[in-house]
Amino acid sequence: MIKSNKRKILFYCASIPTVMLYKIARVLKKNGYSAILFTMCEKHRFNHKFYSEVFDKIVCSNFQFFKISQKSVPYFFKRIFSLFKFSVLLKFSKPYIWIGAMGGNWQLRLVHKYFLKKSPFIYFPYDIISHFFGSREEALKTTKNFEINAERYCLENADGIMHKGNPDELKYLNGRIHENLNIVPLQLNFMPYCSKEFIIQTNIPKLQNKDKEIHIVSAGYMSNHQKSIEGFSELVNKLSRQKIHMHVYMLIDHISKEKEKEYIKNFFSSVIKNAYFHLHDSLGPKELIREMSKYDFGFFTYAYTKPENIEITLCMGNKLSSYLEAGLPSICYEKTKFMSDMIEKNGMGVSFNLDNIGKLKQKLKKLNYKKMVKNVEMVREDFDMDKNFIRLKQFIDVVINSKSRQNFKNKENI
Repeated sequence: MIKSNKRKILFYCASIPTVMLYKIARVLKKNGYSAILFTMCEKHRFNHKFYSEVFDKIVCSNFQFFKISQKSVPYFFKRIFSLFKFSVLLKFSKPYIWIGAMGGNWQLRLVHKYFLKKSPFIYFPYDIISHFFGSREEALKTTKNFEINAERYCLENADGIMHKGNPDELKYLNGRIHENLNIVPLQLNFMPYCSKEFIIQTNIPKLQNKDKEIHIVSAGYMSNHQKSIEGFSELVNKLSRQKIHMHVYMLIDHISKEKEKEYIKNFFSSVIKNAYFHLHDSLGPKELIREMSKYDFGFFTYAYTKPENIEITLCMGNKLSSYLEAGLPSICYEKTKFMSDMIEKNGMGVSFNLDNIGKLKQKLKKLNYKKMVKNVEMVREDFDMDKNFIRLKQFIDVVINSKSRQNFKNKENI
């Protein structure tokens, strides 16, 4: 049953929904809110049953935006009614507040200006374009001008901003691709916390018990930049020479199935025959946590970045909570400074670079693994979605009250 509109929170996801949004919706629903999901993607690209556990209603566009060509014309005509229906339902949704997430800033701009202008808007960018480029000229080489402008619009016109990386990451926005940016003052740093329903006990039998070799796992998306592919290949080869197994569960939901197969084939072609490299089929979120628990370490893989890219030093990967939930210490690329500092400070893992990865096994053998697992158990108790709900609730209330005062002033000026 849908609850009162006064408590209805709408999530607009500009692509495939993520587990973090699931966890946020879960804690909101647990505390008396109604969570509604509008997602701009094809319906077969996400697990509807899984997200239905926490969202009272899911509206999927069953439509994916991509470059228009002669081949895509039939697709547009076939799906245009689904997009129209999606737009009508969005227009008349009347949420208590809405959260725009997951890239596609141009979509969020349109939704705010033409569909949900009267409702308080929380902007929740996963990746901030400004962090990737040192200048607008550099950004325009790979990013459309309207997307850059849309990011600025959201940063300046939202009623509040949520972000999940370094608490100070928004301070670095001005003077890179945006000049004289007047960023929204209401902000909440809200990380991809653990959820109790995902947590696995740490006494699960390990593969190492059978073959006496170290098994590490990497789950999620990897950049297909050529230098990232070359770096990953070098990394796998250096690990295999130490008899360290690398297990990969890769999921790329934002592109078509055909392109996903091509992407994976190209990325792993140089290592697929390596006996210590294991490419697994993607799994559902809860199944993945259980599967990962049999390995020894969660792994944040190497990613090539240009010197002006500060995103890598400020980011917080969603997979950290997945590794914590699986009871795994982490091995983190040292350039991901915010994450690697957090991991090492709490004694729940180690960092690496491509120069010292060849000695990783020696480093791991010197560690007190049981103590690290105990530290993982302690950290995930505090790095918990339920414990951070009160911060989220207070932020939502402040944003709504601020919007109400703004609307009142606007009426007075009429």
